[in-house]
Amino acid sequence: MDVLAGVICGLVMGTILLGAGVYFVSRNRDIYDRLADRLPKGLTPTMVLLGAVFGIPPASGLLGIILGLIYNVIEGSSPDGGLGSSNYIFTLAILCITALVAFIWFLIRRRIALLSLIISLSFAGIFGWLLPVLAAWR
Repeated sequence: MDVLAGVICGLVMGTILLGAGVYFVSRNRDIYDRLADRLPKGLTPTMVLLGAVFGIPPASGLLGIILGLIYNVIEGSSPDGGLGSSNYIFTLAILCITALVAFIWFLIRRRIALLSLIISLSFAGIFGWLLPVLAAWR
């Protein structure tokens, strides 16, 4: 059940990432030209963007499977609840990872800080709280 909860959460996260990607591409009209300049011959920006559209959902589903398996291992060793979740340690680990990645991303790309904040909060909410709730819903 934990793996299924992870897949569901991963696919929800993939949907949010696709929405954020569409927003990013629509706000940066020149991204197609910049990609065309940097890509090797024979690879078009359309192929890259379609690859991202078709690759993000399975990749996020795989991430969900991995986090579901990690949750399954942590749940057996420490099943106490906290922070609105059924497993305090897992939720705290997800929050720490999210904060670290968001901080590093903010240092690298300050222009898209709001978009990064939305994605980070979504990641923390989906994998930190929704995954344990779905996994405990048996």
